[in-house]
Amino acid sequence: MKVLLTTDLYKPHINGVITSTENLCEGLTELGCDVKILTLSQSIHSKVIGNIYYLGSVAMDLVYPNARISLPQDQGMIEELIRWAPDVVHSQCEFSTFHAAKRIARACKAPLIHTYHTVYADYTHYFCPNKALGQVITAKLSRAILNQTDAVIAPSEKIDRLLRSYKVDPDIHVIPSGIKLDRFDANALAGRNEIRKSLGIGQEEFMPVYVGRLAKEKNLEEIIGFLKDCTDPDQRLLIVGDGPYRESLEKLAADQGMSERLIFTGMVSPENIQSYYSAGDVFVSASKSETQGLTYMEAMAAGLPILCKQDEALADVIIQGENGFLYKNQEEFEKIFRMLKVSEGFRKKTGSMARETVTDRYSIKTFALSCMGVYVKCLLERNGIGFRYTLIEKGAITV
Repeated sequence: MKVLLTTDLYKPHINGVITSTENLCEGLTELGCDVKILTLSQSIHSKVIGNIYYLGSVAMDLVYPNARISLPQDQGMIEELIRWAPDVVHSQCEFSTFHAAKRIARACKAPLIHTYHTVYADYTHYFCPNKALGQVITAKLSRAILNQTDAVIAPSEKIDRLLRSYKVDPDIHVIPSGIKLDRFDANALAGRNEIRKSLGIGQEEFMPVYVGRLAKEKNLEEIIGFLKDCTDPDQRLLIVGDGPYRESLEKLAADQGMSERLIFTGMVSPENIQSYYSAGDVFVSASKSETQGLTYMEAMAAGLPILCKQDEALADVIIQGENGFLYKNQEEFEKIFRMLKVSEGFRKKTGSMARETVTDRYSIKTFALSCMGVYVKCLLERNGIGFRYTLIEKGAITV
């Protein structure tokens, strides 16, 4: 089966959409699919590298950091992908590459599947000063875009409920994105001591860790405030990642006299990220803008207990008190934090349960197989039951 994945942003940038797209590409390829990716170039020039097609684009940082918009689309590149004739087009973003995905799908008479990764209602501060108006605009635009597709994939039950409240017409399938579990095996996690030494962290020091983009909607200042008020004045926090809000967080730390207690690593390559997770003892986050929380799952795969703000997106991932904890307020955060800090046995037991949860549910193969199921369903609906034999010949389904 030929599958075209489209996304506005791709490597070398790092975010949840990019990670999900990369993992889906890997999983589908391992299942025997021929996969190509259409994305935006980081310059005005279009290019092709391997199976990745880059459309020329210009920066739109005023709308959202690192955002880009395509130039008038490279007709030669679009026509080349149409001649390739994908069986399915699976878009991952709602903007520039969505329009290309729709055009290619229509030309090839292929179903258009879309994964809704981002709760734009949590990002209204980037594009609309009035939050209520921004949420209305978000609902209308999301519905208008998704109603042009054959099926929608929601990464979590939270997104499923949100899209149903938007009255989206196509079928919605809840499929969590998979993660690369082999990155978090015992050998991969052996870098804990080395990372701690390089960052000046004592080998026995209790160290909470946050991994992710440093953006306003991640609400990291809440964690910083909790640690400032905790009973241990020497408690530090490891912050792994970068983003548009880093300067504000550093200023906040300086204003509160906490600069020496926050360790900012900057951006870390995906190939090395497992060692930074393992350098921590508990994963912390106060974000409420997650669609499913891939960094949470990666932390769990690394064997870390989770201590995060209560969020619908994590309801199916975190089993309270078993593989992690969801807090509602500062009092709950501090109580759980102290328990994890004083009891290594408690931490290890919770972390072990966290790893088991991820291993059982969130492999790349499970992710890809679930998406393939949606593809096949849409192909059968579009082409009739007789098309089943064509799918068997393509190896898309077996008998």
